[in-house]
Amino acid sequence: MTITAEESTTQSTVPHDVPSVETPAPPQVRPGRSRRTPLASVPRRTKVTVRRVGVSSVLKFSLIFYLCVMLVLWLALLIIFLLLQAGGVMDTIAERLGELSGKKVGTKGYEPVVIDGTAIFTALFLLGLGWTVVMAGINMFIAVIYNLISDLVGGVDVTLAERRR
Repeated sequence: MTITAEESTTQSTVPHDVPSVETPAPPQVRPGRSRRTPLASVPRRTKVTVRRVGVSSVLKFSLIFYLCVMLVLWLALLIIFLLLQAGGVMDTIAERLGELSGKKVGTKGYEPVVIDGTAIFTALFLLGLGWTVVMAGINMFIAVIYNLISDLVGGVDVTLAERRR
């Protein structure tokens, strides 16, 4: 069917259920609530069930988290060691450990033990990396156990709510 110019100028009718421009639309109110409480002031709540936890995401998150914890502890110990070394405390500790070792040096006393900070902190760093891998593995194992228990029980229900403004 072709439309001619005369047919296109005819006036179309508007359905009765469409509100006109002159009448304002009624405010949107949830059923069961009074008109005095606007929707914006009522916080929304939703219930979510956590059924599965991604094991690979737990592994990635755990590796990054424990690596950061290990670096913070390692740097804190390094700063403390450097402060003690600058204050002469490490020399006193080396002399006292030398007395415990029993190596006499002539009539002067005992030979102090050599405290090698580089070897100590290299070993601490490697132990920290091992600790990071072990703890991330434990978290990954816990995620697998959670997924298995969740299959039996159905997961953990969590209610999420918006904060009031």
